[in-house]
Amino acid sequence: MTAYAERLTQWVEAYFLKPCAIAVFFVIVALLWTFLLQHEIAYPFVFLFFGAIMGSAWFGGMIAGFMAVVLSSLLVTFFFIPPVFSMSVAKESQSFLAAFILCAVGITVVSSSRKRAEIVIREARDRLEEKVRERTAELEQSNLEIQESERQLRLLTEAIPQQIWRADATGAIEYCNQHLIEYLGKPLESLRGEAFFANLHPEDEQLFRQGWLRAVEAGIKFEMEARIRGANGQYRWFLARSIPQLSANGKVARWYGIHIDIEEQHRAQQDLIVAQEHLSRLSHTLSMAEMAASIAHELNQPLTAVVTHAYACREWLRAQPANLTKASATAEKIVQESTRASAVVSRVRTLFRKEVHERETTDINLLIRDLVRLLRDEAIRREVSIALELEQNLPCLEIDPIQIQQVLLNLATNGMEAMVQSPPPRELKIRTEYRGNGQILVSVEDRGPGVPEEIAARIFDPFFSTKSAGMGMGLAICRSIVEMHDGRLWVANSIHGGAVFQFTIRTPA
Repeated sequence: MTAYAERLTQWVEAYFLKPCAIAVFFVIVALLWTFLLQHEIAYPFVFLFFGAIMGSAWFGGMIAGFMAVVLSSLLVTFFFIPPVFSMSVAKESQSFLAAFILCAVGITVVSSSRKRAEIVIREARDRLEEKVRERTAELEQSNLEIQESERQLRLLTEAIPQQIWRADATGAIEYCNQHLIEYLGKPLESLRGEAFFANLHPEDEQLFRQGWLRAVEAGIKFEMEARIRGANGQYRWFLARSIPQLSANGKVARWYGIHIDIEEQHRAQQDLIVAQEHLSRLSHTLSMAEMAASIAHELNQPLTAVVTHAYACREWLRAQPANLTKASATAEKIVQESTRASAVVSRVRTLFRKEVHERETTDINLLIRDLVRLLRDEAIRREVSIALELEQNLPCLEIDPIQIQQVLLNLATNGMEAMVQSPPPRELKIRTEYRGNGQILVSVEDRGPGVPEEIAARIFDPFFSTKSAGMGMGLAICRSIVEMHDGRLWVANSIHGGAVFQFTIRTPA
């Protein structure tokens, strides 16, 4: 019962007492002002009571507005509509009173509706502001979490003992960790954008840049070995790897990269190549020595037998009388042993016998570019740069590509070895050009000491070598291969210093 009484009291207060008090207040104020202004203004009660009704409806709601309509109608009827001080209404004033009441009701409805709409708008605005505040707080919390995640990620990248960097969607560097900054010896501001490429070795920069741009355009992983200059001015080999981070729509948002120091592995690889080269030379030398020992062993027995039988034949012929039968038999044995020795020599000659190989239609420029890729590590080890001057649109050749590439490999290797004692820069230049007589000229030029005239005449002879450990067969074989292709191989000294080995190959008719 107590709760019911409380609810009833609240209901009476909200829907009767409060609206009634508001209506009475505004109507009394309007009445008092009417008494004051009625001698100054004609019919002031109309506007004042309408104002009271509007105020009651605005501040007290529709109930207070209708209460104000009732009170105003009664007061207007009693004080201001003839006969005054009476609740009766003259016939000529009834239409006025009816219009007053209708207008008052309309004002009440409009004012209360406007007030409700304003209240609804205010409540909606308050709710919206509350939502905005909540959303702002959520965004601030999210930003704080993102900043904390970025801080943790930055701490992680600084703790990892590797060189790490980040680039934007266009591939421009925007962040480098401390390990990379310390190695390069430059602040981050001087590494942003494409400034990082300036730290690459000049021979690696173009290849690295092209590969990186292709990866950025295609949105694929990037991996390449390159030499990067450190703060001390020295270059070290690094394996650069980068992967793209994709956004929700599948577009590349940024790139993350890492540099792995492979200097020791690269040196070990170069040492292995040198060891393999020495082992190959040693194996070749041992094979030649074994072959020479085998030839000596094979020829020793038949030649000894020939000498022995020759002495025996002479003795049979000197005998009195001469023993022609035994002399003839001994001579036959001499013929047999000589034939056997000849067979041994023939087996040796087969090592250098010219054989017909199948030929293919080949682009000589493409063959040279493939050769340069094979020589890249060797050239780097010897600190030699290879320059190409290849005439475009050369006709294809009918050649044995393996043999011609072996000729180029031998000439290029000899050129690099000739520049071992030369001061930098060491450059090996390979050129091609079309001769008007239907031939293509290939030149291999080094910056070494050149070839003395007394050696140039013998340099292509078999077993002639200017190297202490050379066998003197490389250039001889090269000349044989070129001549098998209806060409010619020769050597001359360059006006810039060094030697120029040149050979020609005839184009197909």
